[in-house]
Amino acid sequence: MFFSKYLISTASSIFLVFTLVSWNCFGQMLELDYSKQKQEESSFKVHLIRTGIVGMSSLKHLDFTIEALKLRFDAKKGSHFDFTLYGTQTIWNGSPENVLNTFDFLMNPIGGDINTNLFFSYPLSKKELQNTKIALSIGKKWIQGQPLPNFQNNSFFDNYGRFGFIYQSTIAEDPLNNSSLYFWTFPSLIIHQGTEESRRQFFNSNLDPFTYGYAIEMGLEYNTQLKVTLLGQQILNAEPGGDFSQFVVRLIFGYRF
Repeated sequence: MFFSKYLISTASSIFLVFTLVSWNCFGQMLELDYSKQKQEESSFKVHLIRTGIVGMSSLKHLDFTIEALKLRFDAKKGSHFDFTLYGTQTIWNGSPENVLNTFDFLMNPIGGDINTNLFFSYPLSKKELQNTKIALSIGKKWIQGQPLPNFQNNSFFDNYGRFGFIYQSTIAEDPLNNSSLYFWTFPSLIIHQGTEESRRQFFNSNLDPFTYGYAIEMGLEYNTQLKVTLLGQQILNAEPGGDFSQFVVRLIFGYRF
């Protein structure tokens, strides 16, 4: 009976996510631009279970994420759109405080048992070895956390968004040996939005329903398969000196199958 209720609850949540994703406001695994010239035709691609991702955070979390689905559209003028579905499983919670464990789920851009993301980028300049873009990422994630005492609900939704500037550079490329190394950085503004009830149940009302801050991301990609990303984030309208105002660092390893 419990298992049946769990399946029904999960299916309902998935349906709700897909229903609401069209209006909700970190594609973490950024799609780099490998072409040196503008492409002549637009393209649309579908990828299933394409990337495995391991993340470690300064909040003492270790987790594993699967990029289960990606729908990607590249316009011939250089604009890029994609929709991605992630699923994350926490391997180890190192923090003894439940509120910090749940806060880590919130701050993980690809975190949550189910995470849907819409990502858009528009080119500003394109050179042989360098590209610059503006980018917008919006999404919704379903988070299962540990509620505070006297609360029964163990999950909530987080709407999130990110807007920033992407700089990408080719460090090394050897077409004969099919070898390449790319660098990128993505400074951005971030927002998170949830209900007052979920903030009360999981964060003791010490986190506003609407929060904003900044993120600094940089990374290396080797042979278009292995990505190493270093990400730092901070909420600016949290209580100064409190748990939720700290600068959260995340180290991420992604491998494309």
